[in-house]
Amino acid sequence: MKSAVSRVVVAASVVATLGLTAACGGGDGGGRDGAKSSTEQAKPKGSGGGESGGGESGGTGAADGGGGPGGTSGGSSGGGRAPAKLTAASLAKGDVRGHDVAPRRPNKLEAAWAGAPASPAACAPLADLLTPATPPGAKGHVGRTVTGKSTRAMSTTDVELYAYDDEDAAERALADLRAATKAKRCSAFRTGDLRYSGVKTLTAPDKGDGAVSYRLGGRQGEFVKRWTVTVVRKGSTLVSFAASSLYDPQSVARDDESREDGGFDQPTADRADTQPKVPAAVMDAQLAKVK
Repeated sequence: MKSAVSRVVVAASVVATLGLTAACGGGDGGGRDGAKSSTEQAKPKGSGGGESGGGESGGTGAADGGGGPGGTSGGSSGGGRAPAKLTAASLAKGDVRGHDVAPRRPNKLEAAWAGAPASPAACAPLADLLTPATPPGAKGHVGRTVTGKSTRAMSTTDVELYAYDDEDAAERALADLRAATKAKRCSAFRTGDLRYSGVKTLTAPDKGDGAVSYRLGGRQGEFVKRWTVTVVRKGSTLVSFAASSLYDPQSVARDDESREDGGFDQPTADRADTQPKVPAAVMDAQLAKVK
């Protein structure tokens, strides 16, 4: 029982720990800690804005019900507000039974490197959908974080809506993402201090006008963060569902030793072979709102 309690304590302290880890490394004072959250429209990479470029004082995120410590390396554009249609189509409180919905607030490490170039460059579509920056080609986006109300829920789902000029542009973006998930050189890639590995394509659901699913993981301090991502196109909008969980290898190793010594064998989601899943209720509720 003691090991089960320790896992709950670890899970509750993970976010704060990652925040401290990110604050102590990788920062260059280039305005990243004060950048805009994913609930605001961000300037796409390669659009000519520097890391401290103009427009930083643009929106406040009020159109989405709040901002947070998310970020982009290029500042915001268009007044810092996402298109009204996109905001109206995003999930809100009460839309998904048994789940809480809030504006997405990425941890500082992910926010600091939002919009950073990927290496290899061909893997950029994979990285773009894991950060609060608006991808190249998109004209704005809105982000939400959905968590299950059950105390046993050990994962969250970040839901991002990306608006494109037309259906062809959205279809091209999805095709580029599909190609990146299948490229051998993208089995591992990096953006700044963020390193990802274990990229593997998954069977995509029959949703919308096309979909791509994949999984990957990455180290964040002493923790391992794992994602299962599904991106669905509906017309000129891409909807990304990124379910994630944090895993503490050292804690699990200690629990394994306890079981080998005759301790209780408690079920847990904190396992190396446990992959987060996008809840069907979350996906269905969000897609139903995108017209």
